[in-house]
Amino acid sequence: MSQITMLSLDEKTMISELDRAGYRKMGVQVRSAKTWGETAKILAAESVDVIVINMDLPSVDGIEVIKHIKASSWKEVPIVATSVQVSPRARTAAVKVGADLFVEQPVPRDYFIEKIKALLDHKTRSTERVNPDLEVSFMLDGKNYNCEVGDLSVSGVLLATEMTLAPGTHLELAFLLGANNKAVKVKGEVVRRIEANKKNPNQMTGLGVRFTQFTGDSQQRIESFIARKSDKSNKLAYYL
Repeated sequence: MSQITMLSLDEKTMISELDRAGYRKMGVQVRSAKTWGETAKILAAESVDVIVINMDLPSVDGIEVIKHIKASSWKEVPIVATSVQVSPRARTAAVKVGADLFVEQPVPRDYFIEKIKALLDHKTRSTERVNPDLEVSFMLDGKNYNCEVGDLSVSGVLLATEMTLAPGTHLELAFLLGANNKAVKVKGEVVRRIEANKKNPNQMTGLGVRFTQFTGDSQQRIESFIARKSDKSNKLAYYL
């Protein structure tokens, strides 16, 4: 990941140009919010790689914000909780509700960014994608549909289709992997509609579907297929 977009929920929303330049040198673009409403607005408008929440904000309940995010369509975005509190209770409380990392403040900026990069690298390794020549069939309202697979990862699939389905729509998917005639069957949930645009003309239009339930050994077979076909330099964007 060459460029990281970090959404910071903190009172210090007016980051100086010197601070921004320091972050940019380390490959981090900072987006700032000081309320849950501003946080949700940014998440809905653009792609964010990681959310950093200052748990010491007096005007925001950090625990409730983490709960909101983990119960939403942005739940796959990693969350880093920060605090000046050093008690194990503070760390446990944040991690228990879904924080992926807890960092005690203050720490040097370079150390903080390295911790974030290590977290994202770990997350990305589990979401490597392939662009297979596959066709998937899925059931919706009792009808069967077929379309090509745009991207496939161990956590989800991009359906190359012009269909528009609301986030939260549940699908039953089936597809063949390689020469094995036994279909992989999984259940999934539509998380968003993805459109090709001028900024990313290579992006395929389709539906991002997150896997929610695997039938039989389907998960193991997908993992094995990804391991054989994966291009290590091609990382899955956080649309799943």
